Amino acid sequence: MIPRRWRLDIALGVLLLLDGLRVFMPSLITLFGQAGGTPAEYMGLFALAWFVVPVLVIPFARLVTPTTLALGLGAALGLARLALQATDGGQAQLYVASVTVAIGLSWLTATAMSDDDTQGAFIGVITGVAAATVVQVASNTVDLAWRPGLLPWAATAALVLGLWTTLWKRHRTRRKPNATTASAWWGIGPAVLLWGMLAANPGLATAVTAWPGWAAGAVITFTVTATVAVVAAPDRLAGHPLAPGIVLIASALAFPLATVTVDGVTGLHPWWTIIVAVAAAWATAACFGFAAARRDPNPRPIAAGIAQSVGMIAFVVLLFAYYAAYDLPLDNEWVPAVAATALAFLAWRGRAATHARTRIAPYSVWPIAAAVVAFAGGIATTPTAITVDAPADELRVVAYNVRMGYGLDGTLDLAEQADTIADLAPNVVVLSEIDRGWFLNGGHDGLAALADRLGMRYVWAPAADGVWGDAVLTNLPITSIANTPLVPGGPTGAQALSVGIDWDGTDVTVIATHLQPPPDWNDPGQVEQIAALAADAATRGPVVLAGDLNLEPDDEVWRILMDVGLVDAFAADRPFDTTSTPGEQIDHILTTPDLRPSDPANPPAPYSDHRPVAVSLTSA
Repeated sequence: MIPRRWRLDIALGVLLLLDGLRVFMPSLITLFGQAGGTPAEYMGLFALAWFVVPVLVIPFARLVTPTTLALGLGAALGLARLALQATDGGQAQLYVASVTVAIGLSWLTATAMSDDDTQGAFIGVITGVAAATVVQVASNTVDLAWRPGLLPWAATAALVLGLWTTLWKRHRTRRKPNATTASAWWGIGPAVLLWGMLAANPGLATAVTAWPGWAAGAVITFTVTATVAVVAAPDRLAGHPLAPGIVLIASALAFPLATVTVDGVTGLHPWWTIIVAVAAAWATAACFGFAAARRDPNPRPIAAGIAQSVGMIAFVVLLFAYYAAYDLPLDNEWVPAVAATALAFLAWRGRAATHARTRIAPYSVWPIAAAVVAFAGGIATTPTAITVDAPADELRVVAYNVRMGYGLDGTLDLAEQADTIADLAPNVVVLSEIDRGWFLNGGHDGLAALADRLGMRYVWAPAADGVWGDAVLTNLPITSIANTPLVPGGPTGAQALSVGIDWDGTDVTVIATHLQPPPDWNDPGQVEQIAALAADAATRGPVVLAGDLNLEPDDEVWRILMDVGLVDAFAADRPFDTTSTPGEQIDHILTTPDLRPSDPANPPAPYSDHRPVAVSLTSA
């Protein structure tokens, strides 16, 4: 029997809310925002509008009881999530996901106003986050909403049915309200942000460790679910909130410092990042529990609803403050620290109720079971590699801006992108806009998914931050690796990844990049850097420069690349469209003259806002 304080109604509701949120956020970027085509401030206002809806729901608690309101909104949340499963991209996905999030947040607001056990409710929130992590790990970070077939439908329907059942049972059970405080609900927004960005992000775990998805995911899942035991005690918490508060703030401050240079490439330090994530998971759960332990002699349901609503508004504001910094060049490293400080403060306020030590909850075996499920699920859903018929006598190169894995219709199309690449039969693949764990995009590791599907090894180099950048995939021996940060241009960071490959006894340098131009290329610094890198590499052998260069062949800065001796592999086939916009040519493959291009291709695949471009190279 599952103890009452697990609050499965809240756990299942939070799971479905987070599931909808991981569709809403990337839909906001790819559909409403057109992947950078819409100003960041407009996207922020659009998102904020849906997060303000719960505030408008609060007055209805005076017309019906908060418990009845929570029951109705919970039923609506289930229906909205089923509708989201039925969408297949496009504007329907954007608005159904938006409505799902608005209803889910409104349900959580009504729950905050109706709840008679804040500490039990917070156990339910933490359990829901942990369960959402389990589901994400078990599906290789490709959420149920992105998956076709009957199995995802059955899983979604089972979750919705479970929510409805537990909500009805809760509604029929009348309990006398206790004296728990409303102010603890302020912390839900900062807590969800920290979990999504750092502590409960399987994509981040696989990205930094390079372990198989099931292994890294199992570590993170166990960590997050084990934190349930921190607050799942029958009565009171042990210890003092000072320790988890300090650990939480230190973890948030330490995350941006978790960088190291390995084999010439600078990125997140694997063990340091995992340790920081583990510490943040424990400390977030502990602070959450301490905040909920505070007693209020005059509990005010309306105040609890306002606190929860404003807490989630703070979530979306901080979320955009972090990720919009890559469109509006701003410093964003302070965002996790602000969220951690706010949660630590709420924990400190709850300190008066936490004097006695507690026994271990008898049901704390659940975290181990959850990790086992994630472990088994990760193995079972590992994608099957496909055969790539790469030529033996040519060097076939593909360059593809994969738009964080999202197609023109806003759906996550990693498998389709991999199949499109395989159809071009490459030896070498240069990828731009690779996302390996951004919470804003759903927290998946797109590079690992593509490499697993193609059966290729990869070399990764971050650009904007530790989990967003460029990569080279190949089935040829790798002889050298180095990356070079480029001078500031546009708001998103840029780098050049140089990978030496052994092609039939010839050492070829492949330079992968995604240039970020300033307005009208008024500063050619990035192009000059790339040209110098190519010229230097050319003194040692053939060179291939490929990627989204964000410039056209008739741009003035194009001559900088030609002046160092590079050759346009598509020159004989211009105009050569490379994006979904007719006539746009910004993705390129350039070579030194000792390589002869043939068989160019730019199939109009709808799985990104860019087309993959390919060419075969032979020795001149």
